[in-house]
Amino acid sequence: MDTSAIPIFDHHAHPIYLERPWREEPLERYFNLSHDPMLLRSFGRDNLYFRRSLRDLAEFYGCEPRLEAVLEARQAPDYLELCRWLFAEANLTHWLVDDGLEGDGLWTVEACGEHLPPVARRLLRLESEFAKLIPKHDTATKLLAAFDHHLRRAAPGVAGFKSVVAGRSGLEIARHNLVEIERAYSELRRSTQLEQSPLIRSKPLLDAMLWQALRVAQDNGKVVQFQAGLGGPDLDLRLANPLHLRGVLEAPDLRGVKIVLLHSYPFGREAGYLASLYPNVYLDVGLGIPRASTAGMQATLEEALHLAPVGKILFSTGGAYTPEVFWLAARWGRRALRKVLEQTVHDGDLTKAEAEWAALRILHDNAADLYGRGANPPTETAVEV
Repeated sequence: MDTSAIPIFDHHAHPIYLERPWREEPLERYFNLSHDPMLLRSFGRDNLYFRRSLRDLAEFYGCEPRLEAVLEARQAPDYLELCRWLFAEANLTHWLVDDGLEGDGLWTVEACGEHLPPVARRLLRLESEFAKLIPKHDTATKLLAAFDHHLRRAAPGVAGFKSVVAGRSGLEIARHNLVEIERAYSELRRSTQLEQSPLIRSKPLLDAMLWQALRVAQDNGKVVQFQAGLGGPDLDLRLANPLHLRGVLEAPDLRGVKIVLLHSYPFGREAGYLASLYPNVYLDVGLGIPRASTAGMQATLEEALHLAPVGKILFSTGGAYTPEVFWLAARWGRRALRKVLEQTVHDGDLTKAEAEWAALRILHDNAADLYGRGANPPTETAVEV
């Protein structure tokens, strides 16, 4: 079967760099989850993702498959034209952008939408928005009320909400009484420089924030993405197993909230199991694709398909910082899916026609139906590339 022409609805990614930092950043940075300089210096070129991608990029740039040749070739094109070229070849129709990454030198969501082919829409990162409000409020009660108001105002203009609580205090979201929440907030304010938005790891505060956000999402028909697998060094993978979300999934007042288990590798079976049980749960196979080996990428898709309905499996690039990663993820997402679906036909799980239907659902239609195909309302924001 041919998946090369199927467009991709990229339902989770991040902004890319402005030209100057993109040209200065070492290539190894994009192919490792760790940002540790010692690891990048000693082992940054050793993983299969880097080795495979070096040959892919050499093919794209029309140069020899050597690091020096690729480094030279990627510096030659005009940066904006290169970005457009890579995104056009990736054939993304939509790009949902989590702009909560720390650091300077990244495009705004508005710039993403203005300069590149896909329709760009914002994903609101809950923890980042919550932290911005902390310096303005002296009690947790006031903070949570302000956060509720903030989310309700923001909801019409965003594609969905995203939580990284798995990397802060874990996915087992508990209910805490107001005394516990206020005590935790007092401790945070005593121990934090309040001129800045603090990095919150307090479980009572984060859990209270999430219950608030889930209610807003339900009231406004917004998808909530939970990072539930692969991530950077700030993620404690032990706490990211999506099975910990049972308390949220069983909450009778939240059964209408659509929840996406984001980056489910290595918890593809667990995520697929939850998607098979709960009508409002979906799973994402991005980031493991393209970061895993070829066999690992195929295993990610196979595990998702063990139990999950085809209509609940989503693909994202998880791209960030460089447009090359979006192109690589689209390239390997289509290839891995083709191999896996051809095997389902060989095994008798799907007919050829059903496999072609599944490919379109997973790469595009499931996300398009879940998030909608529209763009955000226009904003008057200065655009810099």
